[in-house]
Amino acid sequence: MRRTGWLVLVVLLAIVCVGTRAFADVLPRTTSATRDIVLVEEEDEEEEQAQQSDKAVMGGEEKASRLAVEEMHRSDFELVLETSKTAEGDVYNIGDKIEFAFTSDRDCYLTLLNFTPSGRIYVLFPNKWVEDNFVKAGETVFVPAQGQKFSMKLGGPAGTDIVKAIATNMPTKIVDPDNEKLFGPFTVLEDPKVATRDIILMEEEPAVSEEAQEAPLEWAAASLAVFTRGDTPDKGGFGVAVEDGWVVKAWADRDEFLTGESIFVKLQSSRPATLVSLVNRGASGRENRLLPEGVEKSVEPGGITILPGRQDKWKLVAATEPGTDQVVATLRDESGEEMIVSFTLTVEE
Repeated sequence: MRRTGWLVLVVLLAIVCVGTRAFADVLPRTTSATRDIVLVEEEDEEEEQAQQSDKAVMGGEEKASRLAVEEMHRSDFELVLETSKTAEGDVYNIGDKIEFAFTSDRDCYLTLLNFTPSGRIYVLFPNKWVEDNFVKAGETVFVPAQGQKFSMKLGGPAGTDIVKAIATNMPTKIVDPDNEKLFGPFTVLEDPKVATRDIILMEEEPAVSEEAQEAPLEWAAASLAVFTRGDTPDKGGFGVAVEDGWVVKAWADRDEFLTGESIFVKLQSSRPATLVSLVNRGASGRENRLLPEGVEKSVEPGGITILPGRQDKWKLVAATEPGTDQVVATLRDESGEEMIVSFTLTVEE
């Protein structure tokens, strides 16, 4: 069977390709060292020029829209999205079966989306077998549902999928039905660029039924990063740390970069925490700070923190020569306990 990088077989979660080589240093802008990923802090007068440059580096507005959707998080009511391996960091092997479980503390209408590294977006719920997306408060919805005669398996190569639950208190148009095409039991959005823009607009002008226009719209969104291991520990481009019930994940938007490309670091935590340090242990043998002076970032359960975020005036750029880097993040929870998580990525010419 042809491998496409998205859901295949009965349903196969797409995983991003990963290289076998490692990475380059992340250093301040003033460094003269080579083999670096560079922290670039933009001046105000450079902002417009930097934004135009980022569009080219990121692959245009489609990439920017996708990042914005991944970062989108809201909690008008409580959602829980997990797998059977969430307590261990949602780490799977190629070929493993996977099942998602969703619960809400309020009656809601659920849309469950899978964002694959290849750029595809799949609607996991509602689906061919369960077309009604109403979920009662306290009820657990499984995808696949118990008793359904299909399964989802994780296909290679190693990498990361983002699964996002978006729930509203009334029937709401999350994605355009005209953009959906049946793919096995689920549907695929034929134009991901349009889809991500539509999802973002949900925050501003959601399309609700005429009957519900008098009632205020309330909604919540929760994300889950699902990792698939490679055949060696350095493959996959992600890291997981687990201690005393606290799970922290870290990864990049890809695990291979060309010189000059922007890099986005992503974090997820099972409890409220603050990112207090982000450093790179690079090919030069030095440890270099990646966060601008005085910057700390909140990492909320159910959300994904992306560095740099949409409002940040700095970026991480893969510079000069190829090499191997380890990115190390330190998070601190509300009790003062700290957790360290790390991952590697590749820079090549």
